[in-house]
Order: sequence, then structure tokens, then C-alpha cells
Amino acid sequence: MPANDATQAPIYHTLVQEHGDVLATARQAAEETQQTAQDVLDFSTPPRVSAPAEPAS
Repeated sequence: MPANDATQAPIYHTLVQEHGDVLATARQAAEETQQTAQDVLDFSTPPRVSAPAEPAS
């Protein structure tokens, strides 16, 4: 049986109403963190390096 089957845990809907959908929020945060990590660890293209600033006269 799936863990999120509402017929198995009728209290789940009450808890979601009282506290929000913590599992969905955690899942979304995990997906965003995973995407950020993939972006940071993507070494397939060299990083952009900005030109050095001109010295002040």
C-alpha cells in the first residue's frame, strides 16, 4: 500500500489542514536544493570570468 494513501491515514488530512502539507514543502525544498547543487557542480562549461576593473586615475 502506498504510504500517502488517504484511506489508510484519515488523520493526514486533518494534520495538513492544521499545519500545512509539510511533506510537499520538504519535497519541494529538496528538489530546489538538488537543482542548485547540480548547477553549482556542473563543470561541463568553464565559468565566466569578468575582466579586471580599470585602475583608478
